Amino acid sequence: MATSTGVYAEQTPAERNECLLLSQNCKDQVDDIYTRMQRLSREIDKGTRVYTPKELEQLRQKLAETQEMLREMEKPGR
Repeated sequence: MATSTGVYAEQTPAERNECLLLSQNCKDQVDDIYTRMQRLSREIDKGTRVYTPKELEQLRQKLAETQEMLREMEKPGR
């Protein structure tokens, strides 16, 4: 059996956070907005050793959306 040397070769299910990436396997997982931002940042920091470039872009987009949500919540008068 040939071994793969691509990005997927180093990925393991334990390293990938499918709840953040795909909204799957989120059993009883509820984060406050700050925890979600921290978790997204940690996953992005894993880089291409765990995620494909497309998945990293998805995580970055989710982080940007979460940051925008926080900015909206912090506006005066809310």
